[in-house]
Amino acid sequence: MENTKYSESIQKAILYVESNLNKEIMLEDAAGAAGFSKYHFHRIFQALVGQSLADYVRRRRLTKASYDLLGTQAGILAIALDYQFESQESFTRAFKKMFGMNPGQYRKAKRRLQLKEEPVISEERIQHFYGGMPMEPRVTVRDSFKVVGMKVETKMADDKIPELWQKFIPRMNEIKHRMNNYDMYGISEYSDNYVDEWFTYWACVPVEHVDDIPAGMEIKTVSSAQYVVVTHKGKLDSMGNAFDYIHTSWLQNSGYELAESDGFELYGERFLGGDNEDSETDIYIAIKSCTPAQ
Repeated sequence: MENTKYSESIQKAILYVESNLNKEIMLEDAAGAAGFSKYHFHRIFQALVGQSLADYVRRRRLTKASYDLLGTQAGILAIALDYQFESQESFTRAFKKMFGMNPGQYRKAKRRLQLKEEPVISEERIQHFYGGMPMEPRVTVRDSFKVVGMKVETKMADDKIPELWQKFIPRMNEIKHRMNNYDMYGISEYSDNYVDEWFTYWACVPVEHVDDIPAGMEIKTVSSAQYVVVTHKGKLDSMGNAFDYIHTSWLQNSGYELAESDGFELYGERFLGGDNEDSETDIYIAIKSCTPAQ
């Protein structure tokens, strides 16, 4: 799909959201408006906006509600229900969290707090995002392999991954029969919605065979799969840029789509630490060839 057509698809989802702020909005419906699977769409949306669709919709509803508070005589309860809040109390809590004051105080102040509003995602912003990044993805097939390590149930909003690594790294040397002394894997088990739902993450190392597993650790077999691989260069706090690039810019012209398989990061000899600008981390995202339209 060409860049223009791809961005037009995203814009259709944005228009769908704007047209339905007074109705129930499901992730599946917004994805359908864009012509994407739910799995693909939520990743693209998170990359573009920096928040989940649910968070964006809530903030857009609160922004529109703030317009109604200043521009109409509608009661606060009526506005709350119009924008799909279950009660005036839940609306007031959400409004105060976003704007720093409750709806009644906002109405009395008679002034917009534009810096706290959630603007509509513009077509210009989408086009700018698809300008691309200086990365060189490659497609490869990995045979299945075994790892030993620790796992945690987490989600993006409740990130337990750093804590897991802090527990695992001091104990890596307890693991026998490692493939080498430097490779570490961070494996995200497949989920169709990493943004809003719980998924399983592993901090682990590859092993030649399994024997005498240390207490508190487990074995996992990573199945053979096809991957797009991109190398992130720099600190870990900017690694999300590499994921965003693959899920948005690269996939559109690749002839591939996301596969329902685990993905992982490989921290090998070129990984020099999470705060080192010269670190290199290989990111593996499972893909499959696009099915031709019938």
